Amino acid sequence: MQCLRGKPEPCLEKGLEDNYFPIVRLWDNFIPQNPHKNPRFKPLEHRLQVDFSKTKAAEGGRGVPGPAKMSWQTYVDDHLMCEIEGHHLTSAAIVGHDGTVWAQSAAFPQFKPEEMTNIMKDFDEPGFLAPTGLFLGPSKYMVIQGEPGAVIRGKKGSGGITVKKTGQALVFGIYDEPMTPGQCNMVVERLGDYLVEQGL
Repeated sequence: MQCLRGKPEPCLEKGLEDNYFPIVRLWDNFIPQNPHKNPRFKPLEHRLQVDFSKTKAAEGGRGVPGPAKMSWQTYVDDHLMCEIEGHHLTSAAIVGHDGTVWAQSAAFPQFKPEEMTNIMKDFDEPGFLAPTGLFLGPSKYMVIQGEPGAVIRGKKGSGGITVKKTGQALVFGIYDEPMTPGQCNMVVERLGDYLVEQGL
């Protein structure tokens, strides 16, 4: 799957209730196209209306937004793991603030609860991870300049990590060469910004 940075590329994706949603690739902020030309087409905003009173319990009794649960994997597969100039992230995930995994790529590392707690603490107290580094699964990243309270960026050898905080979730992107830090930042932060705009 390739993301286009110039002219947006419309696509049809199967969503909730077996409806099909025409959306534009990540680079145009998922703007719905021609939502009224076909009654089967619904704008993306309809797809993201989440009723948090209807949550499904995940492991440990933690809830994942029910109606949106079916679509979170689409954001990982089609928008975080998309190709940019022939390259893509090595792994990605969308994780709730409580550590519940909403969706992830196959290679996303298994993490410890305390690692997610420490990442959340760095958002609340910028600089918290600087002395120790950011740990995620088997990897340790040196924390580099990010955006306090909004974005954490880390570096490890030729690769690194970007974490964008939204109102309800953390968007993770992990990369290695030949993908560049800027490409990773762009993919992760644009999806994160969209979720923030949607109140998620």
